[in-house]
Amino acid sequence: MKKMVALLLAALTLLGCVSALAESTFTPTAYEWKFIKKIPMKPKYTEEVEHKGTVERLTYATRSYALEAVAAGTAVKAPDDNDTSPAIDKEALCGDQTEFPMEKELYVYLPYGYDPAKKYNVVYALHGTDAQADYWIGDNSMGLTTRKLLDRMMDAGECEPCIVVTPTYYSIPEDKKDLFPDFWDGDALANVWPMYFWQEMRNEIIPLIDSTYSTYGADADARDHRAFAGLSRGSMTTVNSIMMHCLDQFAYFGDYSGIWCDFDAFKAALESDEYKDLPIKFWYNANGTADFSLANHEAFRDRCLTEMSDRFVDGENYAWVNFKGGAHAYNCWLPDLYNSLLVFFTK
Repeated sequence: MKKMVALLLAALTLLGCVSALAESTFTPTAYEWKFIKKIPMKPKYTEEVEHKGTVERLTYATRSYALEAVAAGTAVKAPDDNDTSPAIDKEALCGDQTEFPMEKELYVYLPYGYDPAKKYNVVYALHGTDAQADYWIGDNSMGLTTRKLLDRMMDAGECEPCIVVTPTYYSIPEDKKDLFPDFWDGDALANVWPMYFWQEMRNEIIPLIDSTYSTYGADADARDHRAFAGLSRGSMTTVNSIMMHCLDQFAYFGDYSGIWCDFDAFKAALESDEYKDLPIKFWYNANGTADFSLANHEAFRDRCLTEMSDRFVDGENYAWVNFKGGAHAYNCWLPDLYNSLLVFFTK
């Protein structure tokens, strides 16, 4: 109930921003792709099939880059329009410590018939607030459902067999876990984790996946074979970390339910000398009409399509899907993943 009340208050708070939506000139394109646009999804999309993929769990050594930024006094937060997180207490979080080595885990979905002699595209999918690496494909109810969707899509040839990797943006060392008892109301780093996850992706996760599985990682066009998508704060991470700091590693992106990013900083990063010549091959965006993050997401969409029209063209390398009545929930994010897989790696 506490979470539901918090979400309702957030939605009411954002009603004050609805006037910005009335000024939007965005008109959805009649897309060529057969996106799911209505919820709930029909049961056929998650029917069990004979040929099932497998899920593995990997552990790896990394560092808490977010905590190291706090310790250095350089930590920055993503711009959340309804941020209720407490102030950062550097002394309580770090003390005299400046480095935070730790171990983490992630989950990997391997398609049916995975063959090390072949190369596979890789989709990284990120969770939202209070979830962990097992959210998308673990042994929980949502994970089992997502696995059925992946099995069915690949079995039916709706997308090429691919590897799906689900990490977590939380980087909390074992001896710091007591400092984060409540991810909804008590996480001072709620909007800090998304700003530093890119370092872990570049330094540990991508090398781990490319050295463990048969990917295109060693190829000159490796970025054309990687996609990154996230929901809620995972969507925030997709933009603030991956698009702005790893564009040389990824060409396909998905943002589900909000973005919360400084647009001017985003534009400057993509137009920098480092990234200006790297095309974004597809960027899928979606939100529900009853989602508290809708105003934020639409405002960012409008600026991207008007002020960065040389990079993003709706119907070509950009798409926007609205789920009528859709809220901040898995029953929207699952079709988002389905829709993303229809277009990832096809251009």
